Amino acid sequence: MRERIADAPGGEETEYNVYPPNLHSPYRERRFEVGEDLYRSIGIARENRPERLAQFARNFAFFDAPLALFCTVDRRMGPPQWADLGMFMQSAMLLLREEGLHSCAQECWAMYPKTIGAFLDLPDERMLFSGMAIGYEDTDAAINQWRAQRTRLDDFAEFIGI
Repeated sequence: MRERIADAPGGEETEYNVYPPNLHSPYRERRFEVGEDLYRSIGIARENRPERLAQFARNFAFFDAPLALFCTVDRRMGPPQWADLGMFMQSAMLLLREEGLHSCAQECWAMYPKTIGAFLDLPDERMLFSGMAIGYEDTDAAINQWRAQRTRLDDFAEFIGI
């Protein structure tokens, strides 16, 4: 993977957009703020592009986790089945916590669908959706002390009839 990233640091032609091409407000600002806070938590300045890229590249080593999982979806499926896959992943992550393990869903793997598809020998009808790092949290790592600020529930949800 290191060689592939060096050859194509921006990834390959992706099969889906992880974010909409023109992410609109307030989501664009929230995404930016989370990224800024994450890098700040580990002492990487905004101007330090090489360090930011090096940190991002750690995704492709699964953050040194001992176990990795790739999730694929039948490319003939639509948004409801993609939602099912997301719910499956969340359920798996919650079950891992119950067993004392930590995990990190990594949609960044979608940047290299051809490389990972070839590595996994995926049939043509399967599309790489995400990877997941699985292991034990390094409690001494500064990045694992950081938690994203959460948007107030009222800012994104409306409950009618309650």
